[in-house]
Amino acid sequence: MGKRELDSVDKGILYLLQRDARNHTTKEMGERVGVAASTVASRIKKLERSGVIVGYRPRIDYERAGYDSHLIVVGTVPTERRDSIIDELAEVSGIVNIRTVLTDEENVSIEIVGATQSEVEERVEALNDRGVSVVRTDLLREEHERPFDHFGTGLADDGDEFA
Repeated sequence: MGKRELDSVDKGILYLLQRDARNHTTKEMGERVGVAASTVASRIKKLERSGVIVGYRPRIDYERAGYDSHLIVVGTVPTERRDSIIDELAEVSGIVNIRTVLTDEENVSIEIVGATQSEVEERVEALNDRGVSVVRTDLLREEHERPFDHFGTGLADDGDEFA
């Protein structure tokens, strides 16, 4: 998909969806961005079809869900095999996030979740088996995130903090 030009309405909708997609109605979003609820619904559909919105996912507190072992693994994958290795890693149970970066070394970051230490150790071993050279493993203490607030909408002045 090519890049889609976003206007201030699209940007405002994206910002509000990031803040809380589940509890914002199209009517409320329309009031915030200055358009009708039907326009918000239409814009959301267009943003989904064009690939700007790629999904809606809950944020999970893994520790509260009984998965106390939560690691970030930094490693290196050979550039010429990167895509096939990433495809294989996506099939490994307990891997919840894979990020690649444009470097030759330490070019992959993998988030692993498990209920026990032995589960995550098995998953780290699966990384090695699939061609990831593990550089380091870090136990995740806590995570903070917030909506991207640079869409230029002026809506971010209502106290967004890292969650």
